[in-house]
Amino acid sequence: MKKYRVVFHPDAETDIASSYQWGCREWGEGQAQDWVRELCRTIKARLTSIPLGCPLAPESEDLGIPIRQLIVKRYRILFIVDKKTATILHVRGPYIAELESGEAVDD
Repeated sequence: MKKYRVVFHPDAETDIASSYQWGCREWGEGQAQDWVRELCRTIKARLTSIPLGCPLAPESEDLGIPIRQLIVKRYRILFIVDKKTATILHVRGPYIAELESGEAVDD
């Protein structure tokens, strides 16, 4: 089976850091650390082996490039695949709306 390398774009790293900060406020530092570990482990496990098995994201049509998405619980991981590399562009989750609006997001 073909193995892919997984790379996190700086924007995706910022998204994960923001999610971690949100998690620290909502659940506490320990649970937020566990969540980030689980998220990264799931991303790497899935995208090192079958990234092309993930569906195209709606943004793909608007941008004219094949952006794929992987859903992990309430998070949407947006990525591109080029040869043997899957590059994570963004990690979208409930914390985004809170940061942008300044209001808490209802679960």
